[in-house]
Amino acid sequence: MKTAKRGRFSGGIIIKRLESLKPAVFLPQIEARIAELEEALKAKQFSVKKNPSGLVRIVRRGKSLLFYKRSSPSDAQGTYMPRSQEKLARALIQNDYDQKTIPAIEAEIKELQDFLKSYKEKCSDTVYRKLASTRREVVTPLTLDNDAYASAWLKVDYRRKKIPEDAPQLFTDNNEQVRSKSEVIIANALKAAGVPYRYEFPLAVDRNAASNGDLDICQLYPDFYCLNLRTRQEFAWEHFGMMDDPDYAASATEKLELYAENGFFPGKNLIITMETPAKPLSSKLLKSVIQTYLK
Repeated sequence: MKTAKRGRFSGGIIIKRLESLKPAVFLPQIEARIAELEEALKAKQFSVKKNPSGLVRIVRRGKSLLFYKRSSPSDAQGTYMPRSQEKLARALIQNDYDQKTIPAIEAEIKELQDFLKSYKEKCSDTVYRKLASTRREVVTPLTLDNDAYASAWLKVDYRRKKIPEDAPQLFTDNNEQVRSKSEVIIANALKAAGVPYRYEFPLAVDRNAASNGDLDICQLYPDFYCLNLRTRQEFAWEHFGMMDDPDYAASATEKLELYAENGFFPGKNLIITMETPAKPLSSKLLKSVIQTYLK
């Protein structure tokens, strides 16, 4: 293959951006943060009521900490607490901290709740939502709904690898021919979960990416190229079905190395599943993988 000078190749296939703004994926994170704060608040309120309260001064002596019980805020020195009271001293200090966290947690909850309310009332999506239905049919919104985005994403035209005519006639629920029974299972699991995918979508990669030499472009065809509709994140999915075969396993290792050299990493934008005759593909694992990365 003809090489080119490094720096002119950006990797992958350039596809027209489908929407101006991605969905606000941070909203569920804020809602989850509020839920965590509310749980922490309950725990601290219970702890403060249950545990003893009091003021303790701490002095460091070498590697040791010495504790002094203060009778009031004006008692700067306090009375020394012997080692037999160290557990009590630590409990008092912890309770003092817990008391101070309660108003801080309450303030954070209020700030986040106020932000969510204001954001949902004023964010850019409200402009489209307030349009008459006839106008919504005409305009293109900044952010597409999931169905519209999936439809546009799936319309991208590409050339798949040819499947030999004498290959087993294996078809998915989307009526597309694939190469193995495991690919049928994966494709059908993706469809059942509502995850858009492209079968054997070509990715342009550089064989010399690691060495910074002249470009040497080739195509990788991941078994599935999947879309997380919630985040708009795309994942290449490679399934290795004969990992008990040494030659096959060595080839799989080389392919994964090429992926990594071109910026595809497991958990970030690459999904990897494997099987052997003794350890076939698990439907339970598939559901977990899909839920973790694609929902």
